[in-house]
Amino acid sequence: MIKTSLITLPLAAILFIQPAAAQQMAQCEGPLISMEGAGEVESIPDIAEVMLNVKSENKTEGEALEDLSRNLQKIIDVLEGLKVQEEHIRTESININPVYHQRNRQEIVGYRGTSRIYFKTFDLAKISDLMNGVMAGSDNLFSNISYSSSEKEQLEDQAREKAFKKAYHKAKLYAELSGNKLGQICTISENRIYSNIEQFGINRRSDQMMAMEAAPAKMGNLNIPIKPGMMKTNAQVSVVYQLEN
Repeated sequence: MIKTSLITLPLAAILFIQPAAAQQMAQCEGPLISMEGAGEVESIPDIAEVMLNVKSENKTEGEALEDLSRNLQKIIDVLEGLKVQEEHIRTESININPVYHQRNRQEIVGYRGTSRIYFKTFDLAKISDLMNGVMAGSDNLFSNISYSSSEKEQLEDQAREKAFKKAYHKAKLYAELSGNKLGQICTISENRIYSNIEQFGINRRSDQMMAMEAAPAKMGNLNIPIKPGMMKTNAQVSVVYQLEN
């Protein structure tokens, strides 16, 4: 959205400013123009961070815990086999809870174990192999992949540069259309900077899990193609200029 305004009062009288900028602000009086600019940079992500929810179910609390431990170890073995470094693998939130009868909520019919594994990989060429391996290698309910870039700061600076140039271009154009010249910069404010990429999620319902457990050959032959696509880094900036006749 473009915000354009011609201001005839001292800028310090209409904006809340930081004390350190007060002296510079006081120099901007008379007609002013305020302009916003947005910049966007596309890039290919090179980091994937994955969260896996893992579960187990059995008749006793101890058996559910043992099954959960085996499921976690299966995933860790897959990750280590595909060269995910140990420091980039983290387990947390191991819970064992009773499972109650659907009609008699006082009757315990078994126990369910749940846990989470987080891991990070810098080899996105293997992300499909990783996900296929961990989905086939354990009773895994849900997985979520978040992508990012190792060049985050450089991408943000490129987006800032684009945003500033757009703000300058628009301010210069409006200044000329109004019969003025664009003068010095009074203030620069960074409104927002962020990266935007769709997360990839895999959901598997428990009833589907039961059917899959009865067909382990299919479970072992999972082949889910996963492509990260492009990520976008966006910056938004507001610039106030002095107008000169």
